[in-house]
Amino acid sequence: MTPGHGVRRPRDLVLTVTPGTATPEWCPACKAFTRLAGDLLLLDPGGVTVVGRYAWCQICDDPRMPKEARRV
Repeated sequence: MTPGHGVRRPRDLVLTVTPGTATPEWCPACKAFTRLAGDLLLLDPGGVTVVGRYAWCQICDDPRMPKEARRV
């Protein structure tokens, strides 16, 4: 018998992580409805699973205006 002969190999598992629909939310830091948030979805052959959340505020997280480092 040759090596690997008769050995069943598992199929490739395809998983995809994708952002869910973003909805506007209240940003507690800047006190305005400027935050977008949604669920992170894991798509696999068995269905869809929520694996976390994401959030981004157009004021607090603006890359053109980086936050200053906090001093301790």
